Amino acid sequence: MAEVAAGVLVAEQVVATGVEAGVAAAAVATPTQPLKMCLEQLALPKTDEDVQALNRSHHTVTVIGSKAYIFGGQDSTGNLCSANVYSVSLPTTANKTSPADAETTRTEYNCYKAPTSETSPKPRKRHAACAQGKYLVIHGGVDAEGKPIEEDDNSLWLWDSESNQWSKLEGPTQLYKTLAPRYSHSLFFDVSQNFFVLYGGKSTSSSDSDPASTETWLYDLHAFAWTIVPATSSPAGPAIATAYLDSTLYTISTSAETGENSINYLYLQKSTVDREKPDSLVWKSIPFSNPTTTSAISSTPTDPTHPIIPPHRDGGAALVPLSTGYGRNYLVYMFGYSANAQGTREYYSSIYTLQVPSTRNTLASAKDTVRNHLPGFLKSKTSPQGSGEWTWAPIDLVPVEVPTEKAVGGKTHPGPRSLFDGGSAASSCLGGKGVVFWGGENAKGEMESDGWVLRLAYGYADKARAE
Repeated sequence: MAEVAAGVLVAEQVVATGVEAGVAAAAVATPTQPLKMCLEQLALPKTDEDVQALNRSHHTVTVIGSKAYIFGGQDSTGNLCSANVYSVSLPTTANKTSPADAETTRTEYNCYKAPTSETSPKPRKRHAACAQGKYLVIHGGVDAEGKPIEEDDNSLWLWDSESNQWSKLEGPTQLYKTLAPRYSHSLFFDVSQNFFVLYGGKSTSSSDSDPASTETWLYDLHAFAWTIVPATSSPAGPAIATAYLDSTLYTISTSAETGENSINYLYLQKSTVDREKPDSLVWKSIPFSNPTTTSAISSTPTDPTHPIIPPHRDGGAALVPLSTGYGRNYLVYMFGYSANAQGTREYYSSIYTLQVPSTRNTLASAKDTVRNHLPGFLKSKTSPQGSGEWTWAPIDLVPVEVPTEKAVGGKTHPGPRSLFDGGSAASSCLGGKGVVFWGGENAKGEMESDGWVLRLAYGYADKARAE
């Protein structure tokens, strides 16, 4: 059966890429990591007023189409930012092989002022946001006093990116269950099943020492109500960062017992019927770091000596889905900080990728089947699972020449920083082949007002690849 799969794979590679069968067969052995990626700084707004307005942290960045939308947060003085929505146009890239051939759009900024009425959300920070079609969706957060914002029935605020108007979805909960107002949580939308996924957060005050929830809630757009997910287990600690991909909720957490970082995942199934089956909703965890010797814990459960793992983090990191095409999936784990017993923080500039399971019934999943069953592809040092699943690698950062008119302050890298609250200031972009992030706090404790796009490098994955 594996041989048949290999034959199909080679034929598909020939059709998809136009290469000879021998080359396609050799491609099966090509390592899936590290990924070649490049960083591009977005041009700043033209006026100092707009630059200052976008100097913030504890905000959200959400991508809809070719624009990133920035909402909420606090400014450099600690005051809440307004409830205005800012849009930032993102660069677009054709399937070219060099930066000179890339089609780029000039960075444009727009500010959509919030109405001075009850028809728009109050200013807030540490809220959650996601995209649902043309809508920017907002939930929760804290007010200027650091108190969780209480809204009728845990409402969801929707901002229409076409009409620039706010509307509200009421959010009653199932009987005998309470979704407390919260902040520092995560919100995602499952397009295939038409529901929102809310994870974690805190519900008492804005103190970082308060315990965080590990609850998962669904908001069904057919029932217009919140229901709690009755998982039969819990992740290994509250989330440092979260992501959602292929109906699977991913979190990175720190175990209170061992101090290890772990990647945790909960598959939410593909239907209500499947979710209601016994033991269908189970959290699984894979430890990958130790707070004192970060190379002591494996990044995979099969090779305890595997050395490639990210530094231990306690917060401020982002976890964002990324795809190289044909169903090959990764999570980008970037930035963040660790803190010692005295509370002193060390900020990180490192960017890692974690290869997660491929989308089912795709070329990448077929290739994984070959690697996991054919002799010669099994459990090498660099790919313990054969397919490379659950392995970490630092990205291979490729320098890109930036045109003079787009250069900003001579920076080629954002440097160490914290993106706060589970990486809410970062979002997937460029059709899943890039990550955009904005602002945050640097290693000096200063707020940043710049935006960056991390993308698959030119000439490497502009065309979808199955490696």
